[in-house]
Amino acid sequence: MHKLDRASVICPECLSHYDYTNQAWKHLKPDCKSLLRSALVEMQGIPEITTKNAQKYGIRCAYCESSIFHEGHIEHFRRKNAGHFPEFTFEWTNLFLACGAQQHCGHYKDRPSAPAYNPNHLIKPDEQDPEHYLYFHSSGEVRVKEGLNNEDKHKATETIRVFGLNNAPLPSARAQAVSQYKKLMLEELDEIASWDDIEREEYLQGEIERTRWDAYSTTIKHFLQKQN
Repeated sequence: MHKLDRASVICPECLSHYDYTNQAWKHLKPDCKSLLRSALVEMQGIPEITTKNAQKYGIRCAYCESSIFHEGHIEHFRRKNAGHFPEFTFEWTNLFLACGAQQHCGHYKDRPSAPAYNPNHLIKPDEQDPEHYLYFHSSGEVRVKEGLNNEDKHKATETIRVFGLNNAPLPSARAQAVSQYKKLMLEELDEIASWDDIEREEYLQGEIERTRWDAYSTTIKHFLQKQN
């Protein structure tokens, strides 16, 4: 899970033509859904590089950071169903693009058998920085960051639980993403240890920047930060 900048993207004007009191999500016309998907791709993709259909340079799921190479799933952060938050059905700030997996993320969050949760107790990645709450260990596990107050600790714990961020296959996928850096650090340990602090910092920051748009990049980032 990584921070998203919604303010950098223009909300599709067509969303304002819909009223949840007499229209449902199924009434959203294909042309408006296409504009919405393009806006979400822009928000979650590489600026000025990711194409609107995400066929070139896949975007990442707003929650698990796995790659989305096709359409993905337009996800309502607050459930649009009756009895939940239908007033957020067409609300731009309530919409993300998720991976579509059933074992974790948006579909998992809102599956029929899901235990109750309060969306106000979840990290909303366009409003809060997930790295304040979560630590992505090189084992592939997402952990609650140390030193949090009780409120933030609860938000981190609930986010991991509700989105299933430690459900298979995510831990193994994250561990695989960082494995090349573990191998490199082991093979080049003596050489890297001989560098001065500035050289080591420049190298590590360079690798963090180079991989910032990769799938599971936060896991890579947190591992490399520990090497400094």
